[in-house]
Amino acid sequence: MVGFKTILLNGANEGLPIPESMYTGLLHGHSGLRYLLLIALIIAIVAAYRNVKSGGAYAGAAKLFGLITMILTDLQLLIGLVLWYVYMDTRTHFKINQFKDVISNNTARYFLVEHFIMMLLAVLSIHLGYRMAKKSITGAAANKAQFRWYLIALILILIAIPWPFYGNLGRGWF
Repeated sequence: MVGFKTILLNGANEGLPIPESMYTGLLHGHSGLRYLLLIALIIAIVAAYRNVKSGGAYAGAAKLFGLITMILTDLQLLIGLVLWYVYMDTRTHFKINQFKDVISNNTARYFLVEHFIMMLLAVLSIHLGYRMAKKSITGAAANKAQFRWYLIALILILIAIPWPFYGNLGRGWF
């Protein structure tokens, strides 16, 4: 029987190779989930903006899609961290003492450093926006907080996604 520790260590050594189908499935799931996340994020931003303009309370679509966006972001982060570990270990054989070599490789640098850091900043922006909105005393302050921080996250996400038109760095649409 394969234990939890064995699954986590898959790919950490040559005796436990990572199944290519698992990597492919996670990559497709991560890629497909981005569309749900982007839709929820845009709806949350638009709903918060409408509430800012109308002076509405922090409720309804803004609050609901703010939470849905945060949940989808956390799920996306979890899948992304697994992929990051798998990519780091099996695709680049990254070791700390080889960091200079990874930085000189555009593809490895993009996925191991640039994409990773920008997406982490986007996740932090979403969490900060949701937390500030939830803790705000007035509806106006809550909607402004969600609008601002979620908009920052949207910009970071759109920049960091490896779109197909990014040349060698791009991934497929799904």
